[in-house]
Amino acid sequence: MARERKGPGLKSRDQAALYPVRVIEVIDDKNHPMYETLDMNPDEIGSILYRPVDTSAGDTSDEGDKVYTGQAYPLNPSMNTLPLKNEVVLIVKAPRRNLRGSANDAEDYYMSVVNILSHPHVNAYPVFDDPGAPVEIGEGIDLKDDIAPLQPYPGDFLIEGRLGQSIRLSGGASKENPFTDDSNKNKPFTFISNGVTIPEGGNGFTHVLENIDKDPASIYLTSDHTVPLTLANTKRKSYDNEPDLPSAYKGQQILLNAGRLTFNAKTDDILLSSANSVGVNSKTVNVDGDEFICLDANKIFLGSKSREISDVGKQPVMLGHEVERYLINLIGVLEGICNGMIGAANGGGPVATVNASGQSALVQLGSLKSQINPTGTSQLKSRKTFVE
Repeated sequence: MARERKGPGLKSRDQAALYPVRVIEVIDDKNHPMYETLDMNPDEIGSILYRPVDTSAGDTSDEGDKVYTGQAYPLNPSMNTLPLKNEVVLIVKAPRRNLRGSANDAEDYYMSVVNILSHPHVNAYPVFDDPGAPVEIGEGIDLKDDIAPLQPYPGDFLIEGRLGQSIRLSGGASKENPFTDDSNKNKPFTFISNGVTIPEGGNGFTHVLENIDKDPASIYLTSDHTVPLTLANTKRKSYDNEPDLPSAYKGQQILLNAGRLTFNAKTDDILLSSANSVGVNSKTVNVDGDEFICLDANKIFLGSKSREISDVGKQPVMLGHEVERYLINLIGVLEGICNGMIGAANGGGPVATVNASGQSALVQLGSLKSQINPTGTSQLKSRKTFVE
């Protein structure tokens, strides 16, 4: 690739002013063809090759190489918008990277993409000699028509990605803002959205609002606001007084909505704590523990009817050991009756039928008794579920 000229140093204020350039290559990783061609170093990843704005990204030298005017590096070390081919960025002169050269030696650094098309997706500048031709934007990003800019509210701080991602720091009131009115004006809220939804009849240049129900994934943080989230499941039969739905609640809250949510603690605990209640509802609720599952409360109810005031619907859980002690005593009484039946006599002689019935019942009671162990495990008691 041919290079036409080297930029000025730092001695002149005029030379150090901002000036726009057209991006012709973006060195986004070490696999870029120019990385090896120009013998680049890892610290040059993220740099761009550029030409003046009024030239085409396809201009070539006599040797057939693409011509570039200079190379520039991201100005901000921690926040950077990587441009696309044919987008326009602003260049500023600053001291050379890695403290190379003298105090007056300068290097080119680029700032954010110029908002030529007023759109966060792509701002590629048409080629002057053929303004109607498609503009090359490079590999890795495709032109999409289902991405639109956000509708701003007064005083907003907006961060918008190329593919519909956004962060909104807001709180100002306007006719376009459905979350703020006179009751919560200037109360802050923060919306994080991963994707936007263009309303019916809109297009890629229609300013849109976040939609927590329709956007692919969302995190909303509010201070005194109502968010019209539609819950996937609204069963609340375990409650005496159901909590407000999101569409009816106004206050400080965090709402998360996506196709799937996964909470994972890699090395420690997940703690859910609430001053009032914790509600869990779904088509099925599955709780697995490798060692044990422990539930503790003053009272534990299974089934919504178990919480009815009337005792008719309440059925207490029986205690396994105590029930077996009761059964042992009952069997002991019955064994005494059976022994009496075995020795029964009438007029000094045995009563055959009574004696035989007593003997048969005694055998059966012995079999039942062998199944009971009031102080340990038995066939009647679970080896997995225990109560106080």
